[in-house]
Amino acid sequence: MNRIFFLCFLFISSHSFAQKIFHQPNAKGSWQYIYPFQDKNYVLAIQHDVDEKEPVGEDINANIYFGKIGLKTDQVFWKEKIYAKLINENIAYEDYNGDGIKDVLIFSETGARGGNAFYYLFLIDPKNKKIHKVKNFETIVNPEYNHKHHVVVSYGLSGTNNYSIYKISKEYNAYEIGKSFEDTFESDPTELDKRIRKVLKKSVH
Repeated sequence: MNRIFFLCFLFISSHSFAQKIFHQPNAKGSWQYIYPFQDKNYVLAIQHDVDEKEPVGEDINANIYFGKIGLKTDQVFWKEKIYAKLINENIAYEDYNGDGIKDVLIFSETGARGGNAFYYLFLIDPKNKKIHKVKNFETIVNPEYNHKHHVVVSYGLSGTNNYSIYKISKEYNAYEIGKSFEDTFESDPTELDKRIRKVLKKSVH
């Protein structure tokens, strides 16, 4: 399961840039900035190491914003709280809906002694200047997009290694189709392709 990650953000040592974009006089933490469109006025910003009191049972340590820089005032279209460990190369661009446009993957955390990785997925819509967070995607372990079948393939490492197949709905919700199956074929691509086609065929009925 290979994925090529690359550094696509800029760390800002001071808080001035965060304040400039989102008018936060008391901005805290470490900030990352992603420019998803050719128009650099649109910014996806991640605020790490958030020092806020969260409800009991919630595991949150970062805020993510999507906004636009204006001449006089800036706009924040939406803001969400997420759990995202800050590591090197924690952001990647990959197409996850088959439209030929690279979307944004943000690393969340790992499990199974580092073998299982989880991410947030944000689909990029440059035509309408929008970004859509895919709900429940962060629960998918080691996700990869299969361009042939237009599905997300998950590979979970545990006592046994298992594949799971997911789709993304028009409402931007990730959901599993079919049942998970054990990797008894050493990830042979031909056999995996057969298994995916079998799951897709059953899901039609």
